[in-house]
Amino acid sequence: MWIIGLQTLVVSAVATWVATPVVVRIAHRVGAVDLPGPRKVHAAPIPRIGGLAVFIGFVAGLLFAAFATGYLGNAERPRVGYWAVLGLAAVGMLLLGLLDDVRPVAFQWKFAAQVVAGTAVWAAGFRVEVISWPFTNDALQLGLWSLPVTVFWIVGITNAFNLIDGLDGLAAGTALITTTTVAILGVYGGHVAVSAISVALAGSLVGFLRHNFNPARIFLGDSGSLFLGFTLAVISIHGSQKNVTAVAVLAPLLVMGYPILDTLLSVARRLNYLREDSAQQGGLLYIARNMQRVFLPDRGHVHHRLLELGLSHRGAVLALYMCAAALAAGALAIVIVNSLVVALVLAGTLALLTTGFFAYVLVRARAARRRRATSVDVSPPTPTGRLASGGAPGRN
Repeated sequence: MWIIGLQTLVVSAVATWVATPVVVRIAHRVGAVDLPGPRKVHAAPIPRIGGLAVFIGFVAGLLFAAFATGYLGNAERPRVGYWAVLGLAAVGMLLLGLLDDVRPVAFQWKFAAQVVAGTAVWAAGFRVEVISWPFTNDALQLGLWSLPVTVFWIVGITNAFNLIDGLDGLAAGTALITTTTVAILGVYGGHVAVSAISVALAGSLVGFLRHNFNPARIFLGDSGSLFLGFTLAVISIHGSQKNVTAVAVLAPLLVMGYPILDTLLSVARRLNYLREDSAQQGGLLYIARNMQRVFLPDRGHVHHRLLELGLSHRGAVLALYMCAAALAAGALAIVIVNSLVVALVLAGTLALLTTGFFAYVLVRARAARRRRATSVDVSPPTPTGRLASGGAPGRN
């Protein structure tokens, strides 16, 4: 099985590596390119349908694994419908992203589609049904709350990967770290299907990063970030369905720690901007009318702040890779040790360190902006991270 896993990784990587230049040419022909702009960090039009190349390699790897293991020739293939629903929902996210990359889709429709896809996989059996209480043998049976909790997790993680797709290779590399961790956890827990999916996905990301790392020839785009985020969100909870311990609950949170934290900071920042503006323009009614601004992209993410502090493009990406890798290693450690005390201490320590690092970056970046504003004889500019009143969607 290890040899088949390695072969699957290679097949996926090669297929994506070969397919990506073809996808680049297609993107230029159909106009699916990300144009330079004041919120962008690139100076030339870049194709943004990289998710299609990742998907091609992913499918190639899965088909190879299925043939190599004899799965396709098995007349009694286990739980075909279960995995087929996940496949159809993931393809739906890919197609939604492709449409948005070519012709922007309103965030309301994207959000609604994600809720439908999340509900579909929940109905198929991918569910968060039980959550344990730390230091007790009791477990919380979610019952009817299983649906909203599961959908909230899936939609949240899907959008988290979309939000961090702001620098060359950042989202793809973070997804590679996450996918590799999920693959190891799948092998450790005996979840063969999760391992196969993760290995095929990891291979496709390896092949794609050859073209996506700075300087990028192609971006993941919404097609890639939505597909990756959705798939990872679903398979990350699959293993916890048979393990209701607090350790099993903490592991997915740590694996997705960086995207989750950046998303929480983004939502808090944008709500704060709305609150500040509402003080002069109508209070709560103004906030309610302009809630869509929470979903608009800006330049306030941690990766943008790292650039403001003087890090190079690659330096900022590698720094965030290290954060994601540290959290992923923590997830592996708490599952292998399988001690609640160790899990809580390690998870808490890593969360505090990561939050502290992000806070340090944001504070230093704000101080740097203030120094630049006072060093010239002009009025201070609007903060870089401030939400625009509109504009076309693009990299976040």
